Amino acid sequence: MMRAVKAYYDGKTFVPMQNYAFRPQQKVLIVVDEDDSEETAAKKFLQLSWSSDETADEILSEIRNNRVQSGRFGDKNALFD
Repeated sequence: MMRAVKAYYDGKTFVPMQNYAFRPQQKVLIVVDEDDSEETAAKKFLQLSWSSDETADEILSEIRNNRVQSGRFGDKNALFD
């Protein structure tokens, strides 16, 4: 069985945005879209795999709203804007 868990990358590790009890050494599948149209690809992925009442737009909005800006990159923080 597969389950989708929302997470973000903090520059070092992936941080889950919802409660999920991972087991040590548990295998996971990480999907990264390197295309310029990340939002479109993310929406497509969520529409295919998400079994929640939330729409892809609501999930993406929640991810954006919960991001924490990092000062580590100074003015070159465009990746997170």
